[in-house]
Amino acid sequence: MGRPNKRLQILGVVAVLGLVVAVCLLVPGSGEDEKPNLTGKPPAEAGGKGATPDGAGGPQAMKLDIPVEIKDGIGRLGRDDSPVKIEVFYPGHSGCGSETADFAYRVYQANKDKLRLVLVNFETPTGAKYQGDAGLHCSGIAINGKQEYEVSGKNDEGETVQLASNLGDRWTEDQFLKALDVAFEKAYGKPANHKLPPPKKPGAGNAGKATPRSAPLKGPPLPPPATDAPPIKGGKV
Repeated sequence: MGRPNKRLQILGVVAVLGLVVAVCLLVPGSGEDEKPNLTGKPPAEAGGKGATPDGAGGPQAMKLDIPVEIKDGIGRLGRDDSPVKIEVFYPGHSGCGSETADFAYRVYQANKDKLRLVLVNFETPTGAKYQGDAGLHCSGIAINGKQEYEVSGKNDEGETVQLASNLGDRWTEDQFLKALDVAFEKAYGKPANHKLPPPKKPGAGNAGKATPRSAPLKGPPLPPPATDAPPIKGGKV
């Protein structure tokens, strides 16, 4: 039998390589989109795409430290018919905006009989629609639907307060209260109450109570430590 044709050998190798490549292309990869659902639940409940209809990170990933019920991404406090309304817009997947919301709640506490407070997670369908209908964008705070106010600044000179951001970015607590005074003067003929409750201290979530010190253990006194141990044999210490 003669030697096999070298050309046929090369064609055979190429055919095998082509088959391997075809198999690799047809078999799905191991990316995130192809992870099997081992929970036994529908994709919307198992954590797949579209699993967070109430906002990225879960229905309410960022828990506000405020006594308010968040329903469909929106929480409301105060009178429905109040002529002054504060709206806080925040992303529910992170803590961004929590300080703004805490400050707004302190303002509400000082003026609760005269204003309405609305907290909006704009990463929920309902919250996104609320924000869109208001014509506002991104994180920030608004007074009566406005995020820009002309107030008196230093030396009685006017200044513009921009509220389309979080506390400390473009505006301070004092600047916000000046802007709130504009709305209060128009609605009630007098400024808002600036005597706010103090902010919560970090870690004050456990009712603000100090952990009690442990009581001393009771029992017979322990014997004193031995000081006259016998010498060690077989060498120096």
